[in-house]
Amino acid sequence: MRFLVMSDLHLSKKPWQVRKALKMGEDADAVLLAGDLTNDGTHEQISLMQQSIAEMLPDTPVLAVAGNHDYPHFPSPMIREGYCDFEALQDWFLARHPYPCVMDESGAWTIRIGDVEIIGLNCIWHWRRFKFKDGAQLNWLEKHLKNSDIRWHIILCHAPLLAHNPKRSDTKPYLSRDEKLQSIIDDNKNIIYISGHTHVSMESMVNCVEYDEAHHNLYINDGSIRPTTKLTADGLPEAEPADGNVVELLVSENQISVTGISMKTEQRIFGGHYSL
Repeated sequence: MRFLVMSDLHLSKKPWQVRKALKMGEDADAVLLAGDLTNDGTHEQISLMQQSIAEMLPDTPVLAVAGNHDYPHFPSPMIREGYCDFEALQDWFLARHPYPCVMDESGAWTIRIGDVEIIGLNCIWHWRRFKFKDGAQLNWLEKHLKNSDIRWHIILCHAPLLAHNPKRSDTKPYLSRDEKLQSIIDDNKNIIYISGHTHVSMESMVNCVEYDEAHHNLYINDGSIRPTTKLTADGLPEAEPADGNVVELLVSENQISVTGISMKTEQRIFGGHYSL
């Protein structure tokens, strides 16, 4: 199965870059968006994203989780009422494909495509806070994985876990329940954890793809389709930014292949082959 993964699209007013990235996924089994679809979380930007996807990927499933930029920065009447436009967009995503879907009341969801289960964790709360409210999504995830007999699990979550953050200088986790989520993943296997938020290029000397051999799990930090930060082996940023990228994820019976693709040149960036 072929998945095209992208993060941090930051759609504002001009959608040409986003449309170009989406077009690259037209032959994929599904396109996975790891948050920050928009830049400001406004109704206009959410509507433009929906229109772009409907036009560029009319027949391709698109699945997404919220990033911090998918919520308005300042409080609004909708936020005060507990409503966000992204939630309506997510409902549209989940309703436009033929695959069975389970939406938990905690805000997590799961979809099965063949032998692959895609799980969405929405780790952003109002006022752009990184938060799993009451830990309900993680409680659901722990029980769900324990009872699942599906071979592969892809978890989409905007924030990278601290132990697998390519920005090695970061000493504090983004998530208030980082250790709990890491523990749940470590207790299972054949999990591919996909995150964004860091804007670190796949071309960096610091790994954006990490295989945890002890637990047989894979971590992919997707960067951004926008110009990104290229890090040295010491974790320091290089002077010139790198081109944005998407990630091609190939899942076979016993092997995972990860390849970055430059947004500007479409040059392929080797991310590794892994037998989980």
